[in-house]
Amino acid sequence: MTPPKTPEATTTTQNNVHDVTENSLKAVRAWNELLTASTDMAFDVVLKNWDYSRSLRGSAEQAIEDALKTQHRLTSEMMQVWRGYTAKVEEIVKKTK
Repeated sequence: MTPPKTPEATTTTQNNVHDVTENSLKAVRAWNELLTASTDMAFDVVLKNWDYSRSLRGSAEQAIEDALKTQHRLTSEMMQVWRGYTAKVEEIVKKTK
């Protein structure tokens, strides 16, 4: 049979239980705050990546559009040069006949 507890022993046990409970609650609160901060950071990263991707896609589309316009202009100019060249060649051929 266990001996009866003295009031001092009961008080010490209650204080120990209270301390353990308080420390457990502090740990749970800390983990809860850490989880909240981590979730906020993860959403921030996802949103920033999405904005960056959207911006990059817009820049890429603009670069492709500019490249196509430049290619079209170059082709038109080269056709004009070719027409001028063939006209001169035609004149030379006509003179030699």
